[in-house]
Amino acid sequence: GDEGGPQGMADLDLPNPFMLMPNILDKLKMLNYEETLARDWMNGELLHQAYFSTPHPKPNEQFFYFVSLFTWLMKENRFSFQRPEQFDDPNTTVANVMDALRRARLPIDYPPAKVKQGHGEAVCVILDLLCDGALENRGFKLKQPVYPPDNYPEEAPVDEDEEVSGDAIADTLQDNNDDDDDVYVGAGQASKGDKAAKENAPENRIMESTTDPKQWMVEVENVAPMLKMRIEPDNKEWRTHLEATKELQDNINTRTGPTKESLGKLTTQISGAMERIGTRESNLNSQYKDRVAEYHEIQEKLQEVTKRYEEGNQGVVDLTNQLTQITDELETIKSDMDSRGDSMTDTGPLVKLKDAMKKIKKDITGMDVRIGTVAHNLLHIKLAHEHSKENDRDANKDEEDD
Repeated sequence: GDEGGPQGMADLDLPNPFMLMPNILDKLKMLNYEETLARDWMNGELLHQAYFSTPHPKPNEQFFYFVSLFTWLMKENRFSFQRPEQFDDPNTTVANVMDALRRARLPIDYPPAKVKQGHGEAVCVILDLLCDGALENRGFKLKQPVYPPDNYPEEAPVDEDEEVSGDAIADTLQDNNDDDDDVYVGAGQASKGDKAAKENAPENRIMESTTDPKQWMVEVENVAPMLKMRIEPDNKEWRTHLEATKELQDNINTRTGPTKESLGKLTTQISGAMERIGTRESNLNSQYKDRVAEYHEIQEKLQEVTKRYEEGNQGVVDLTNQLTQITDELETIKSDMDSRGDSMTDTGPLVKLKDAMKKIKKDITGMDVRIGTVAHNLLHIKLAHEHSKENDRDANKDEEDD
C-alpha cells in the first residue's frame, strides 16, 4: 500500500487499523493469498478492507482467520508455527502467538488481551509487519517516495517599524484618483460616438468629492498610528499555507476517483457478504429449527428448575435461621449446666447434709427408746388392770355363791 509523505509517517507513529487494513490486503494480494491460504485453509473466504479493523459478528471465526493468517505469514517469514484448531483455548493460542513473536524478534508491545480480540490496532500491526517480512523474503522492496524540495520565491523584506504617514496615504490616494481619472477619461473618449444625452446623464458623470482636503488630512493624521502594519517574523508562512492547501486540494482531487471506486467495490463486497450471511442465516434457521424449539423447551425447564432452586434456597435460609436460634438456646443450656455442675462439685452442702442425717438418726434412736419404754409401761399397766378385773370378778362370783 502507499503510505508516502508526512501523512504516512504520522500513521506509522500512531497506527490506525482503518488505514493499515487496506495496505495489509494489498500486500496479501501481492503474496497471492487467494490461491494459497484462502483456498486451502479458509474454504475460499476472502478478506475485505475492514475485516480486522472492526469487531466481527462472530468473534470466534475472526480470531481463527487471524491465527490461520498468522501461521501462513510465519511460514512465509521462514518461522515454524503450529496452526491451532478453531475451538482450541484462545488463551493458550494467544500465548503461543506472543511466544512466536518473541522468537521472531518483532517489535510488538501490546498486551495479550489486545491480540485475543482478533481485531484492532494490535492485530493489524502484527499482520502488517509479517507481510513486510514475507514480501522482503520474496524479493519485494517497498520504498518511500521521494518528494522534490519546495522552492518558494523569497519576498521582499518588510520593515515592521515603518509607520504609515499621512503624506504617504495622501500620495497613494492621489495616485489612485489619477488612475481612476484616466479610466474615466478613457471611457469618455471611447464613448464619444455615443449619444450626448447618455454622456451627460448623472449616473455617467465623474464623481467629485465634496470633502475638505484639510479636514481629510487631519483625519488621516489621527488614524495613521492605528494603521501600522504588523507582520509575523516568518514572511513565507501564508504562502506555505497557500501552497499546502493547493497541494492537499490536488491530492484530494487525485484520490477522489480511486477512493470512490474502492468504496464502490467495498460496498459491493459488503452487499455480497450480507446476502451470503442472510442466506446462511435462513439456512441455519431452517436447519436448526427443531434444535431451537428444543432449546426453548430446555430453557423453560431451566427456569422451572431455577424457581425450585430459589424456593429450596429460601427453605435452606429459614432452616439455617432456625438452626442458629436452636444453637443459641443450646449454648444457654450448656452455660446453665456448667454453672450447675460447678455447684455440684462443691462438697460443703453434702457434709452438712450428712451431719444433719446423723443427728436425725440419733434423735430417731432416742425416740425409739422412749417409745419402747412407754410401751412397756403401758403393757404393765394394762396387765395390772386386767388382773385387777379378774380379781373383782372372782370376788363377785364368790359372793354370789354364798
